[in-house]
Amino acid sequence: MSRLVSSSGSVLGTAGSKMSTFRKVTHCIFDMDGLLLDTENLYTQVTQSIAEPYGKTYTWEIKQTIMGLQRDEAAEAIVAALELPLTPAEYVQISTERINRVMEECQMMPDTEKIYENILRDLLKTYNSPYPWPTRMKVMGTTEQRTCTILVNDLKLPCTVDEFLARFRRDQLLGKAPMMQGAERLVRHLHKHNVPIALATSSGADSVEVKTKNHRELFELFGHKVMGSSDSEVKEGKPAPDIFLVAAARFPDRPAPDQCLVFEDAPNGVTAAIAAGMQAVMVPDPHIEEEQRKHATVVLKSLEDFRPEQFGLPAFT
Repeated sequence: MSRLVSSSGSVLGTAGSKMSTFRKVTHCIFDMDGLLLDTENLYTQVTQSIAEPYGKTYTWEIKQTIMGLQRDEAAEAIVAALELPLTPAEYVQISTERINRVMEECQMMPDTEKIYENILRDLLKTYNSPYPWPTRMKVMGTTEQRTCTILVNDLKLPCTVDEFLARFRRDQLLGKAPMMQGAERLVRHLHKHNVPIALATSSGADSVEVKTKNHRELFELFGHKVMGSSDSEVKEGKPAPDIFLVAAARFPDRPAPDQCLVFEDAPNGVTAAIAAGMQAVMVPDPHIEEEQRKHATVVLKSLEDFRPEQFGLPAFT
């Protein structure tokens, strides 16, 4: 049965009846991209950087069909949807190189305003220009286009607004992907209370290594990791249930699927979890339509809103 949380926080069933609890669980399985690590925006930027030279746009309509797919499946879908003059293998090679470069810079919980300020300051240095406080105050909260227009005009830079904007967007790709809100708190809480936790991501082992490089201590709290794109036991990617069934089977005590709770951000991942016989907590991108959320056991705005006791897990104190 699909259950949602109302705006008041009440637990609702499909018919709108209130429920006091969900089915109790003993084990938790987490997706990674877009759920624990805020990498989805970086993926979008990398994909657009590949598509742009061919006059193509990586739209939300395309992206939402790709979310949760394994690497090769995603490459095939992107190449087909954007009609790129590349083979899926060529796309994988190009995107992997760019993603690895981006992910090597991932840090935890950055101050995004500070990141943008540093990017702009470093970029302005290449024009031998300072970044004075009045100008910084003028651009705060403005769009990228407006920010670049102000800087080029006010600082009299020897370039066009479009040229500066292109460089600014390129440099953003070398920025930092933060942990998602509430992610670290929840993972540490479950580990502290000896709740078995596993990672089940569609990314491959090499990609996971790069993405988690600067979060190594936190990700070592997971009992095991299933990395779909490079795991031979995961025959089919999400929305098939394989990855979650494999993750459950690798817990030492081999819990039944209905004892596992899955945390996901993507519709394909939620579908996979439900197909595996598990409950699914969904923390979706705000753009995901209501229709694509309906199969989730519960839908939250962020992991900070998760209440472990509803599933028989130790409550936050």
